[in-house]
Amino acid sequence: MAKVIYYGEVPSPVKLLDGVFLAVRARTLRQAGVTFDPRFQFHYYDMDFSRSCEQAGLTMGTWPISLTHGSGGQLTDQWRAVYLQYLKKWRE
Repeated sequence: MAKVIYYGEVPSPVKLLDGVFLAVRARTLRQAGVTFDPRFQFHYYDMDFSRSCEQAGLTMGTWPISLTHGSGGQLTDQWRAVYLQYLKKWRE
């Protein structure tokens, strides 16, 4: 049985979004020149996308929705390799 997890007040402004559900107007992204970086095909695509939006001057926020998500996440070798790419890109 799924467990309900509450992550905070909504709506709320945020700096990073989880990619399990992203909603945006395509026109807004085109006008800002924001795209998904092909280096991040699964891991870190959402964090990179969020930072690209912020860098372009776009604001992000949460909205009150419910969803079921079956993955708890795993720190695989692939995850670690992409993590290093992310750090290199954002100089962290």
